[in-house]
Parts: sequence; structure tokens; C-alpha cells
Amino acid sequence: MGRCDILMYHMVSDPNTKADRRFAIPPARFESHLRGLAKRGCRFVSLDQIAEFLAGNGKLPESAIAVTLDDGYEDNYRHAFPILSKYQVPASIFLVSDLMGGSNRWMHGRGYSHRPLMTWEQARELQRHGMHLGAHTANHVRLPELDQSTAHREISECKIRIEQELGRPVPHFAYPYGLFNKGIRELVRQCGFRTACSTKPGPNRAATDLFALRRIEVTGTDSLAQLVRKIRFGTNDPSLGVPIRYYWSRLRSRTS
Repeated sequence: MGRCDILMYHMVSDPNTKADRRFAIPPARFESHLRGLAKRGCRFVSLDQIAEFLAGNGKLPESAIAVTLDDGYEDNYRHAFPILSKYQVPASIFLVSDLMGGSNRWMHGRGYSHRPLMTWEQARELQRHGMHLGAHTANHVRLPELDQSTAHREISECKIRIEQELGRPVPHFAYPYGLFNKGIRELVRQCGFRTACSTKPGPNRAATDLFALRRIEVTGTDSLAQLVRKIRFGTNDPSLGVPIRYYWSRLRSRTS
């Protein structure tokens, strides 16, 4: 196959504020996404499988899709986990190591509701049941805005802490806010990660940088049809204007 797609979710619960609608997807809608994609022939794969494929060491099934959830919200354990297990989805959840058992303090005061993050014991239970736990820095920081020493500490200490708590290597990383540059990319590589997920939309192909994996952002208001459209056209824009512009562009190129 020539491509694989990675979905990026956050909270799996009902939104409490207007701002929450971007990041909080109701559990019933989350399940409708997984059920609908499975019915359409999508095959759920892990980031490990994608890493092998992009490194030239393995193959992926047609319509391969990986599911990731950023930040490690407690509702990932309470709501997402039963649904992921039901559809046998080997999802990856990126943890903020120093805030485990705390809350999403990086979002406080911005119109978002205060949300609890899962505990280490909950993370261990998820791991025992086939979920994959990745790293998302120690404090959910904007890495390019930090000096190199602080950025390195945020990345490396997060990896070390998660590995100590879970007793397994942590090969996958996600950039908070999707922010990174060449220097941050190199720090992530030096710290021993195998891949790093960005927030740039689009499919991943054989030539995709393992430290700049592309992901489709899924919002709490995306219908299944909108999600399918996002995946098909490799965009975060769910509007009907996307296919119209795409096919109009193709028509113009053929007639010019």
C-alpha cells in the first residue's frame, strides 16, 4: 500500500464549554467513527506497525489507520478504552508525565473546562490490555520557545519517567501543540524515540519523515462523513468545499 493515516483525538467525553467542542468528542460519536471506519474497510494498525512500514521493514494493509489520543485525559481510560477494546484498535495515548493524576493546567483560563488526567495505575491497566503509551513532554510545553537544555529535559525526563512507571520502552513521541523545528526534531531523535507525531494534516507515505508523522485532527463536532472526507483528502477542513476545490483543480489541470 502507498499510504497510511493517523487520527488525532484528545478528550472522549461531552464538551462542557463552547471551546471544548474542538477537543472533546462525545463517546457515542467516537464509537460511531470507529464503527463506521471499520465498516468501510479501514484496518486499524499501531504506530509500531507504521514505523516498521516507513522504515522499509514491513507492510501495512490497505486503508491502514492508526488512532492516537493526546494528553492522557482520564476520560481516555473511562470512555475511550472500552470502545477501543470493542473494535480492537491498538491506539496510542501520549502522556504528560509530570501532570499524571492532575489536570490540563496548560488550558486553564482559555475557555476550556478543567479536565482530570489519568493516573499511573490507570495507564498501567491500559498497557496491560494492549494500549500503547507514548510521551508528550513532562509539562505540555511549547518546545521551540525553550532553550535547548530545558527542551531536552522536557523530552528526556518524560521518556524516562514513563518507562520507569510502565516498565517498557517508550518509542513514540507527540509534539505539544504540534510545534517543532529542526533542533527539536533532533533532540527527540537523540533521546531515543523512534517516531514523533506532528499536527500537520495529510497521509503518511514511504518518504515521510519518521519524526514528522502527519495526523488528521478530529474535532468533537466531526460527523463520520466529515471524518471520511478529511481522511480522503488529507486535510483538517471538513467542509464540502474541499472536494469541490480538489476536483475543480484536477479538471483545470486536465484541460489546460
